[in-house]
Amino acid sequence: MEAICHRLSILIITTLIILDALSGSAQVALQDILYTNAMQGFPAARCMLTTSYAHAGFRNDYGLKEMMFGDVEYDYIHQQDALLASASHYGYSGFGELNVSIGYGRRFGGKVCVALQAVYLMNHAEHYPMRQSFTIDFSAYCQISRTLGLAVDLFNPIRMKYGVIGEEVIPMIFALQANYQPNEKILFALYGEKTLPGTLDAGLEMYYHPLPNLMVSGTAALSHCGIGILIPWKQIIFSIEANWHYRVSVTTQGDVGYYFGK
Repeated sequence: MEAICHRLSILIITTLIILDALSGSAQVALQDILYTNAMQGFPAARCMLTTSYAHAGFRNDYGLKEMMFGDVEYDYIHQQDALLASASHYGYSGFGELNVSIGYGRRFGGKVCVALQAVYLMNHAEHYPMRQSFTIDFSAYCQISRTLGLAVDLFNPIRMKYGVIGEEVIPMIFALQANYQPNEKILFALYGEKTLPGTLDAGLEMYYHPLPNLMVSGTAALSHCGIGILIPWKQIIFSIEANWHYRVSVTTQGDVGYYFGK
C-alpha cells in the first residue's frame, strides 16, 4: 500500500510539472536551492519561496534493498502563507516507517518565517501489529541580513510516545543551521542536529553555481562526507548525491524538484 501511494504521488506531481512547464522560463537560482535543498529539514524555509514547490526523491542506504527511502513533497505558496505537505517511507514492504506531515507556515515582513506541522507516523513489520503515532514539528527561519540566515527545527517537542499511549517516547530532534551566501555563485551552510536520545551530528555544506545549468555540492560532517551534482533546467532541478558514512558504507540519492510559475 505504501509503495502504491508513493508511486501515485510521484505520478500526480509529474503530471502537474508537465502541465505547468509551458508557462515558465526563469532559471532556478542558488537562492531557490537554499530554501529547498540546503534547508530540506527546515519546513519554515520554504515559506521564503515566492512560488509553489514540488519535490520527489529516492535514497538507498548502503546498497541494501531493506534500507530504501522515498519521499514526495508539495508546498503551496500564496503571498505570505504556505500550506506544507509531505510523505515519506523508510524501509521496504516487510518492515519500515511511514511519515506523513501537513502544516501551515507564514512569512512575516520577508525576513521571518515560522511553520507548524502535524506528523503521523506508522510503523509496520511482518507478523507484528501495526503501530500508529502522532506528534508535531516546529521550525523557524530568519533572514538576518542579505547574506546571512538562521534556522531552527524542533521535532516532537511535546515528547509524544509511540502508539500515543505507549511507553517508548518518540525521539526528539533539535536542529540548527546557519547559512552564508556572499553572492549568486556560492553558498555555505553550517548545521548541527541532536537526537534525544541519540547521536549528535554537525557539518558544513557548500553549493557552487559555476554555470547556468550546473551546480555542485559538497558535505563534510562528523558522520559522513559527500558530493552532489545539481542540474537546473528552466523551473526544474535534478540532483544526484553520494555520501560515505564513515562507520558503515555509501548511500546514493536522486531528487527532482519543480518551482511552479517561475
